[in-house]
Amino acid sequence: MTIKEQLMNDMKEAMRAHDALRLQTVRFLKAEIQNFEIDNGEVNDEAAQKVIASQVKKSKDAIIDFKNAGRDDLVKEEEAKIKVMEAYLPKQLDDAQLTEIVKATLTEVGAANQGQLIGAVMKKVAGQADGGRVSAMVQKCLNN
Repeated sequence: MTIKEQLMNDMKEAMRAHDALRLQTVRFLKAEIQNFEIDNGEVNDEAAQKVIASQVKKSKDAIIDFKNAGRDDLVKEEEAKIKVMEAYLPKQLDDAQLTEIVKATLTEVGAANQGQLIGAVMKKVAGQADGGRVSAMVQKCLNN
């Protein structure tokens, strides 16, 4: 089942369950994917996951802003939305797995260019780790 089909099924399920937050979030994701398709043509699951990951990142940035503004009510709502959105993304690697991949890539590529190393790691993890986490882990491995 594709992500778009899964979103449609989850939207119907959320309607039946009267789960307003989940319904709102799933509708939002469907709309974002449709907007992406308008600009770029039909999307596959990988492209849909990139759209969803982008929205998760925006929500995490919004949480920081809401915390700075003292809006705990909005923080909790965004965190709930993130949990719904992350269900459509691949399982994220934990720090130990990511460190192992970075170290293996470091031996393959070498430490000549940090940008090339990050790019090579990002190709290997393909959606299973955020770019910020990869960059931080590369920094950490290079400094040790």
